[in-house]
Amino acid sequence: MNLRLIISALLLLVAGVQSYAQKVDTTFYDADWKETEKANHSFYRIMSNTDDGKFLATDYFKTGEVQMTGTFKSLSPEVKDGDFIWYHQNGRKQTVTNYKDNATTSTKSWDEEGVEIINVPPEYPGGMQALYKYIGAKFVYPKGLNPKPIGKINLSFVIDKDGSITDITVVESMHELLDAEAVRVLQRVPRWKPGTQNGKPVRVKYNIPLSMK
Repeated sequence: MNLRLIISALLLLVAGVQSYAQKVDTTFYDADWKETEKANHSFYRIMSNTDDGKFLATDYFKTGEVQMTGTFKSLSPEVKDGDFIWYHQNGRKQTVTNYKDNATTSTKSWDEEGVEIINVPPEYPGGMQALYKYIGAKFVYPKGLNPKPIGKINLSFVIDKDGSITDITVVESMHELLDAEAVRVLQRVPRWKPGTQNGKPVRVKYNIPLSMK
């Protein structure tokens, strides 16, 4: 193989690598964030690969301003990891929420003028350690699962204004029997101290992982 052919082959290889690294997908959404056609969209999302194997989502208003940026470790199921930043349409930050494997670790919010909104997250009596202790004590391992599966269930739910848990969803499943038992236990968890925004109770979405060992 002569030098010209070698150089041509290398250029094709580099172009292929760059094409893979810069792979992007665009999805259009309506006003309720349901997937739709371009002609009917209110928002759109550009998804691209990052150098460390994650997925960067950038959402836009129909008029082109950035609405949100955030990184996913996985898309199926969706696993948020790192800072997710939402913006008002005037370009100011609206909310910054940090996620670790879909679990919220911190959040801050601002109004359209840039004034911070004081958010107080929901609190389980005794803290998260007490919550996991309650779940562990009440969780009944389904019969007939031998050997016992090892892995993790990710659950999403809303802590309502009165501190009750609603809208429980299995985000990452292990087995339908384990999922059902996890949901059953969460439905019976004692009320939380609700989250507040500027002193007023608000509904707050929460995510927790449950490890099965």
